[in-house]
Amino acid sequence: MELDLEKRDIEEVEVNITNCKSALSDSKLESDYSLNPYTGCSHGCRYCYSPYVTKEERSWGEFVDVKRNIPKVLADELKRKEKGTIRIGSVTDPYQKAEEKYKLTRRCLKQLNQKDFPTIIQTKSDLIKRDVNILSDMKADVGFTITSLDDDFRKRFEPDAPPISDRLSAIKGLKDQGVGVWAFIGPLFPYKNDDIEDLERLKDTLLSLGVEEIYLDKLNMREGIWGDLQKLLDKETIERYEDIYFGDDDYFERKKGMYDKIGKTVF
Repeated sequence: MELDLEKRDIEEVEVNITNCKSALSDSKLESDYSLNPYTGCSHGCRYCYSPYVTKEERSWGEFVDVKRNIPKVLADELKRKEKGTIRIGSVTDPYQKAEEKYKLTRRCLKQLNQKDFPTIIQTKSDLIKRDVNILSDMKADVGFTITSLDDDFRKRFEPDAPPISDRLSAIKGLKDQGVGVWAFIGPLFPYKNDDIEDLERLKDTLLSLGVEEIYLDKLNMREGIWGDLQKLLDKETIERYEDIYFGDDDYFERKKGMYDKIGKTVF
């Protein structure tokens, strides 16, 4: 059965209003703390490994838990936490569709700005432009995930995430206001979005917009992801992936030298 690739409205995603007991968790992702205003994500990226990190049993992409009290919980925690860098969006997109209505990320940013905590944000959404007035006034840098300049690729593998053109526009908007921006190209799908000429075009585009650093990561095949991806791949690609991920093909080691010409590989 083919996955539904039609873009959905937030009304088609189950939204649950919840409360959280804590806002910050210790992080190992080149930051001291992680902050996730939402549980779940409506972008529906077919390669997302967040449910396997969080051990979530519900269908990822079909629900969003809105932690309505997280700005207050965060404010209380910041009073006693040792100063450190906070990463927003380690297992969810803090600017997914629900943020437009609930504004939890925006309210958390105000708290972080008041306490002068350095902040890293990773997103696929141009909604972040709404908060440029806060971001430009605080110690913050923003990372945009862009898997390809080909929006048909985005529609297939990130069906409910914003179009690539919107992300590029957001990068320019933030840079024009003095916000630091880096880019994350990933995951790299073998034979799909990792052609060196395509990656060079993407790199040139990002640099022309003022992106300061570029990182690349490979597609990590977590348990459960392979089943969904097979529905999006042709027979030949499936066979190649079986060799790469479950066989003896050292594909990513062979390609790493080419990837290094584009940016810093993190695998």
